[in-house]
Amino acid sequence: MHELPGTGLEPGLPEPWWAAAPLARAATHTDLPLRPSELKRAGGYLAGRPREDFVAGRILVRVLAAGLLNRALAPGRRLLPGDLELTQYCPQCASTAHGAPRLRLPAGDSFSLSYARTAGWLLLGLAPGSDKLGVDLADLDDRAFSPGDGGLFEDYAYAPEERAQLELLPEPERQRLQARWWALKEAVAKASGEGLAGEHGIPAVAGIDRHSLLGSPGIRVLDLEPESIDSLGTMLPAHLVGAIVWAPGS
Repeated sequence: MHELPGTGLEPGLPEPWWAAAPLARAATHTDLPLRPSELKRAGGYLAGRPREDFVAGRILVRVLAAGLLNRALAPGRRLLPGDLELTQYCPQCASTAHGAPRLRLPAGDSFSLSYARTAGWLLLGLAPGSDKLGVDLADLDDRAFSPGDGGLFEDYAYAPEERAQLELLPEPERQRLQARWWALKEAVAKASGEGLAGEHGIPAVAGIDRHSLLGSPGIRVLDLEPESIDSLGTMLPAHLVGAIVWAPGS
């Protein structure tokens, strides 16, 4: 196979690569500063945990991405987290302050990238070129998925056919499926570029009205169960589930 120009990387990944890590791990990378644009965005978060989680997430995106990409580098080549640039672009308003993220390598090559922060953990996904990609994590311990407490959330977050399926399940199967579907909804919203507040609202992921992206040719959907092991050998904790939606060649 041919290499991507200037990188030593092969031109295509057999599946979306993913990695996860606790946000606390960012504290071991104090030598990896944020870029000015990231520092500006960090200032928009509330001081304390919200801002700290944003900063830790941006650091870990580079750390995990470098770990994933180094697995495919030619012998003698190695990327450092500081070599990678995280960019964003919104096609609706042409802003670079938000929108779908991409990962740019020193030689100019780029990868589709998606990430999510939940319950003190970060999930990262990478795919080649301009492929559509979305990832998300959900916490099984979140009260939004609990009996009673999650009732209002269920009413607006799930389509009627999804709610009908959920009602047939006993707890905790219902709670687990709610969390899995929510992670998938978030991943679809990111991969499609529509977001959860898009024209069509929160995407349906089950039933006849499920989002069209899930029926696209070649679509890959990876369901991350608790204690799934990522591409770098890290295990998700027992209370997290996740989803990866990848549309190759899109």
